[in-house]
Amino acid sequence: MDQIKKIILFRIPMSFCNFRCSYCYISQRAEHFQGIQPEMKYTPQQVAKALTEERVGGKAYMNFCADGETLLTKDIDLYVKALLEEGHYAEVVTNLTITPVLEKFLSWDKELLKHLEFKCSFHYLELKKRGMLEVFAKNVKKIWDAGASANIEITPGDDLIPYLDEVKDFSMQHFGALPHLTIARDDRTSDINYLTELPIPEYDKIWSQFDSEFWRYKKTIFGKKQKEYCYAGAWSLYIDISTGQAMQCYCGKSFGDVFANPQKPLPNIPIGKKCKISHCYNGHMLLTLGLIPEATDVCYGNIRNRIKKDGTQWLQPELLSFFNSKCVETNSELTENEKNKYMFLELWLSLKTIPKRAVNKTRRILKIL
Repeated sequence: MDQIKKIILFRIPMSFCNFRCSYCYISQRAEHFQGIQPEMKYTPQQVAKALTEERVGGKAYMNFCADGETLLTKDIDLYVKALLEEGHYAEVVTNLTITPVLEKFLSWDKELLKHLEFKCSFHYLELKKRGMLEVFAKNVKKIWDAGASANIEITPGDDLIPYLDEVKDFSMQHFGALPHLTIARDDRTSDINYLTELPIPEYDKIWSQFDSEFWRYKKTIFGKKQKEYCYAGAWSLYIDISTGQAMQCYCGKSFGDVFANPQKPLPNIPIGKKCKISHCYNGHMLLTLGLIPEATDVCYGNIRNRIKKDGTQWLQPELLSFFNSKCVETNSELTENEKNKYMFLELWLSLKTIPKRAVNKTRRILKIL
């Protein structure tokens, strides 16, 4: 079975959305939802050529998430398809209401669809307000019927609490299981706190009734600073799909345009212990896929999946197996000496941005070492 070699997170700077959810981390920003489609510097074929299985070193998990609703991004289906045709696996984050675009995805060959999963954001109150609950449910069924994978995830916002019985009844009827829970985060806070007015014990008591392994794992890492050595930047990249500009992760070193010269090796400088984010709020994916080898034995596929009441599963077997593999299984961990070399490499690469006197002093130190 296929195993993951690298995590590729695509940032899609597209700020259209047909929803206005109270807990949306994008809408917390002053510049939210400007209604801008990105100018794509590279075609789908050029992006795929820059991320061949050969250049990546194996098969990648690729996450596609826009600043707005992902399926409103022009030609997003063509970019995902081109990368699936290279042999990779894709997760597309969507509110699942843009049916014509979804149907373009689902028209593909079944061998491609086996590698495709939709993270279906179940925005219950917005769907109810707009009369689109049935649209969402029918689109989930279409995904499963086509041979792709879908998982349903709801955000535990305080305003949803009066409707929990409705949510559970609807979910059991249409999804065969309760939705998984994520955690609403407040990006306006430096510590990226919970977005809730409730005391955490009360919050936990209310939402634990969904019996979500995804939520339970996420709670173990939410707010916890990761202090072990992280291979983001080596085993993963965060890439703006519109420009090719890459970073180690959501923070860290910038690598420049990784699409421009596909014949060159991809960047390979781990962030190590220099992550500046207060906690790994997307560690439900980054940690379970193995960027910090000793962080957890929990597997990403298992916490995304659900077994339905008829015995079938949300995730197709091939994709589930791939999502349950870890980067450490296909990549070599560094020795302490190698970690030190990367530390000095980063220092050397930073010399151009520091004063000349400090550059000369640093060069003398590096020469001695």
